[in-house]
Amino acid sequence: MNPELLWVFIPTIAAISLTPGMCMTLAFTLGLSQGYRRTLWMMWGELAGVATVVVTSVLLLAWIRSLSTIYFTALALIGGSYLLLIAYRLWTQPAHFEQGEGQQPALAPLALATLGYTTAIMNPKGWGFMIALLPGFMSPEYSTTQQLTVFLSVMLTSEFLFMNLYASGGSGLRRLLTSEQQLVRLNKISAALMVSVALLVLTKM
Repeated sequence: MNPELLWVFIPTIAAISLTPGMCMTLAFTLGLSQGYRRTLWMMWGELAGVATVVVTSVLLLAWIRSLSTIYFTALALIGGSYLLLIAYRLWTQPAHFEQGEGQQPALAPLALATLGYTTAIMNPKGWGFMIALLPGFMSPEYSTTQQLTVFLSVMLTSEFLFMNLYASGGSGLRRLLTSEQQLVRLNKISAALMVSVALLVLTKM
């Protein structure tokens, strides 16, 4: 990845990770019901799921690029438009925690890890977001392996840090992130970053 793009990629991923979606809400509810240490098992599973989505998405995009630039350009157009739609929704829709399912006490470590993995890979929004986002940051000047290493490093680090924040945050984090004003501000920051990334994707076509 172009080093200059890295300074756009990192805050974009950080802002999206901090937004209370499925995985972060799961980390929060398990942190309250299972405790932080047991929630770590879910985190490892979720990180493995995110890695699966990222690796699959990057390899798919690299394969599409190898076929013809017209296919990659068409995908970038669709992806950029999708990112603008996400930005619009973040900016206009009411901010709230996504509903998480109630968890039974004392879940086994394997069950927690499986729950985290399936939550990550079964989320269609996650796949759509990766396919839409990554074309703006992929470059033929760098190998797929180099770029994949950067993507995984940034995304897994961001996911792990913010899942830890949610899992250990308790009532203080809940008061912060369930405040309508705070969530609206966070969503608008994320929306602004989505617009900048969408423009990046569309201008690289």
